[in-house]
Amino acid sequence: MTATRVSAALAVLVVASVAFPLFVRADPPQSSAAGFLLPEGTSLTIVVDHTINSAQLDPGVIVPAHLRDSIMLRGHAFARAGEPVHLVVTEVRRAGNGVSGEVVFRVDPIQLVDELKLPVELVHRALSPVLVLANPEDVGVNAKARAQLHQGSELVLPLGTTLRARTGATIDASNPNKAVLVTPPPYTISTDRPYAAFTPLPLTTYDPRFAPAPRHHGRPTPTPSPSPSPTASESPSPSPSPTPT
Repeated sequence: MTATRVSAALAVLVVASVAFPLFVRADPPQSSAAGFLLPEGTSLTIVVDHTINSAQLDPGVIVPAHLRDSIMLRGHAFARAGEPVHLVVTEVRRAGNGVSGEVVFRVDPIQLVDELKLPVELVHRALSPVLVLANPEDVGVNAKARAQLHQGSELVLPLGTTLRARTGATIDASNPNKAVLVTPPPYTISTDRPYAAFTPLPLTTYDPRFAPAPRHHGRPTPTPSPSPSPTASESPSPSPSPTPT
């Protein structure tokens, strides 16, 4: 290839690169809502303020706890570290016959500023020794308490145990004057009965226990006409007796 042809080819490449750039600069990312929203499902850490023992608890007992970290939005604390949290015992199972002790909790909504109450749920509502040992990232206990947990033992968690929880609603602080809670929409389950403005009549289903009498197939035979019932014959009128002369 001559020098003239090489120069011409380079010139074509230069023109093409100017007309059609190989790298296109992306638009700058849009400003996010970070710092204004706390999404539903955000992880929180709850610290237990009392010993949990499945052999001593009963349903209805409230175990005191508190938030480990503050909930911050727009530079303001919606709930400060140490905010009280109530763990309500809903079910208890004692250990025995190789079965481990178990305690089931629900969490009362956490009080926030502006009279807001944030719904919260534990990642693991039912706590047992085996579950605690298998989920150290969700249930934090010290080494001494962990060494005493095993299959078939009572559930014993010391003061200071940490439980991971998730928020059940979104905190929207985009309005600087008033924050709101946004709850997720209700989920529709396929087994839910649809709402109707009227109550339909129940359908009748076939019961195999009461089968109808079998039908005889063939040419039907006519039913003989009923014979007329005999009528009473008229009695002859009596002849007049002769009149004596």
